[in-house]
Amino acid sequence: MSKINIEVRIPGNDKSYDFQVDDRMKIGIAKKEIMSSIKEYEGYDIFNGTKDIAVCSVELEGLIEDGESFHKVGIKNGSRLVIV
Repeated sequence: MSKINIEVRIPGNDKSYDFQVDDRMKIGIAKKEIMSSIKEYEGYDIFNGTKDIAVCSVELEGLIEDGESFHKVGIKNGSRLVIV
């Protein structure tokens, strides 16, 4: 297991956030933790009322499935993700 640094962009508030995650972590688990951290940091839930939240990779140019790990799909240190 190793830690990787990723940048997560949220178009809903036009901001980017830096996170450090375990490269073996499942995308779906990381997504929940990231969303929770952003909610706490911003002081409000920018995801409130949204059902289908997707994670996209800028470098891979596509959606990443929740059940996959960062390592398995090729997300590396410095990768950029978008949560929509």
